[in-house]
Amino acid sequence: MKEEDLIKKLEEISLPKIEIKSHKERLNLALMKKYSPERKKAEVFNIFKKLVPAGVIAVLLFLFIFNNLNSQKYNLAKAKEIALQNNEIKNWLQQGSTIKDIKVVDGKAYVLIEPPEVKKEPEEPAPASLKSGVAFQENLTGEEKFGGALAEVNIKEKEVKNIKKLAPAANDLIKSKKDKALEIANKSQEVQEKIPREAEVLNINVATPKFRLSKEGNSVSAIPEIETEEKASIIYQFDENRCEGKVDLNKERMEEIKCLNEINTDATKE
Repeated sequence: MKEEDLIKKLEEISLPKIEIKSHKERLNLALMKKYSPERKKAEVFNIFKKLVPAGVIAVLLFLFIFNNLNSQKYNLAKAKEIALQNNEIKNWLQQGSTIKDIKVVDGKAYVLIEPPEVKKEPEEPAPASLKSGVAFQENLTGEEKFGGALAEVNIKEKEVKNIKKLAPAANDLIKSKKDKALEIANKSQEVQEKIPREAEVLNINVATPKFRLSKEGNSVSAIPEIETEEKASIIYQFDENRCEGKVDLNKERMEEIKCLNEINTDATKE
């Protein structure tokens, strides 16, 4: 094709008209649709719908924790109330014992009763520094001393189902401590120098073991508390002399030995 023919054809072509007005209308509709108040409300509502489930879960979780705490407090108070209606427990409390702790597991409550503190009374005719009764004394009457108890309470049936006395366990621990104190004393060089072999051991005083509640799974038991400082006092008698040896059970060593004549000398100096 010749250049003249191409130019002629191009001149004869009719170009489509650009409908600017129509484009403006379409753009206006699109903007209105996107930014109209109804559109904004719909978007806000969609956001709210997404947030509502999370808020409901938070509220439900709060109510669950709140109800659980209230239920636990109620069960503890109810267990104590039921325990106090038991004649045996009531009698121990009247004699100075206390309810030390309560734990609730699967509708059952475990109530720990702690014995009263033993009064430190002088052992006559020993001087003041040779007082017996550090916290536990020999039971000369043969009657079992109350060493605490663990009571099982059924909250639903409102009844004390079982009471386990802790005196046997406490006595075993006391015996173990006394044996250990005597073993430490017998190995002490100071005891060997001051106390004759024929000396009689009148008494060994140790602290009464205390118990605490321990929960393992669905069971609760009373176990001895770990004491940070355990002491023992051994009273020796030979001829007309009486001596007291103090033992540190934790460090397994003899702290000191004082005899009657030494104590009288110290009292004179004062």
